[in-house]
Amino acid sequence: MQDGPNRSRGGSLLLHPPTAARRTFRARRAGPRIAGLAVSDSEAVLTQKQVLQRLGLAGDEFAERIFERSGVKTRHLNLSPDFLARSLQGRASEIEQELMHHSVRAVDALDIDPERIGTVLTASLYSLGSPTLAHRLLEHYRMHPATDKYHLTGVGCASGVPLMKLAGQALRENPEKDALVVAAESMSGILTRSLQGEERAKVIGSALFGDGCAAVLLSSDPHADGPTILASQVHQIPDSLEAVRLAFSEEDGYLHLARELPDLAGADLRDVVDAFLAHQRLSREQIDHWIVHPGGRRIIENVQTALDLPDEEVATSWDALAEHGNVGTPSIFYVLKETIERYAPEPMQRSLMVTIGPGITVGLMLLGW
Repeated sequence: MQDGPNRSRGGSLLLHPPTAARRTFRARRAGPRIAGLAVSDSEAVLTQKQVLQRLGLAGDEFAERIFERSGVKTRHLNLSPDFLARSLQGRASEIEQELMHHSVRAVDALDIDPERIGTVLTASLYSLGSPTLAHRLLEHYRMHPATDKYHLTGVGCASGVPLMKLAGQALRENPEKDALVVAAESMSGILTRSLQGEERAKVIGSALFGDGCAAVLLSSDPHADGPTILASQVHQIPDSLEAVRLAFSEEDGYLHLARELPDLAGADLRDVVDAFLAHQRLSREQIDHWIVHPGGRRIIENVQTALDLPDEEVATSWDALAEHGNVGTPSIFYVLKETIERYAPEPMQRSLMVTIGPGITVGLMLLGW
């Protein structure tokens, strides 16, 4: 990226928008380009000790051990006594407002031209009903009524790849317009206080998840800064549907993570990645930057082992996990943002994005700088 990234309020990052002054005569890769990226977090930051206390888990030996070993240090969460006292249904209205607030904050940081947006893609782990976040953003920014809009649910941590893949397909159909991707998550909405006799799987999710939001602007303009999406693939592991699932009852809810999830995700990852790269006439050794899903300690470790990655290649993933926890849908964008800020990838370098989510689904996206 030329001249490095811009930083905006709220810890967000902006890539330089295309301008005549920034256009160069060197050849640029064709294809959809990530022309902007920004994130938005709530101001409420809780330590693991504070989360243990608020969820009624302080003093629980198993919970304290899981929290200590999770790799998470702080998270952005709404765990106020009033919020926790409400039923899951009773939280819906406030969650809708929070998701919209952070989506607008992230999109504002991109400084978009609403008239240039041809497609809006939004996503969160679970739906709060209708109208969707995409509908609300189109109305808020007074975009053209014919702007395409779609909202994805249930894809969770794997969302980054299919979201940008769909956005890229929209750009190929309408290259004169840009595509806006917004991934917003309120994991607070499914966290509840400890109950007698509950499953230990609930504790694992309680130790990991945080709230987060990311907005990404995709453009067909070859002169826009930021990486080009060169190729992508989504691979679903057979017989793994029960490894990640939302478990709800009238009074309780949590994201169930099977103990074998990291092993399932890492088992065939080397072969999947190698086959994907071979199709692009590349090998793992030709990847300059690895952008790995910060899903949890064992997820990062298993991906690192499966792909023979040195510690420095997953450092940004560890940092995202430590500072934010697993924020679900937008997680991979936090790692991408940190990679850009820390390493300022140079022209002709390549990055590989690796996402892992419900399904179990592995998302792969090759980026060229």
